[in-house]
Amino acid sequence: MTAAPRDPGLQPERTLLAWSRTALVLAADALLVLRTGYVHQLAGLAALGGVLALAAVGLYVHGLRRRSAVEHSPHISANRWWMRGLALAVVLAAAGSTWSVLVNRGG
Repeated sequence: MTAAPRDPGLQPERTLLAWSRTALVLAADALLVLRTGYVHQLAGLAALGGVLALAAVGLYVHGLRRRSAVEHSPHISANRWWMRGLALAVVLAAAGSTWSVLVNRGG
């Protein structure tokens, strides 16, 4: 039995879509955190929402730039610093979401 031929274009396409989806989810989370910070007048939570919004924009722009780079060379590797930044943004988004839920449950 032989393995089916693999399309080398699918993996980069899925990765690029994942960058876009992650940026979209991060933007939605940023809006929710910003809203909670604004409604409950919590400057720290609003600031965290602003940081998350900036991270979402940066992630989206990085995804666009990466798409352009992949079109020229489909075999490029991920940048270590962008991956660390993404991990930090996800941790901050989780912290902001948790904080928002706790604030909304209390008031």
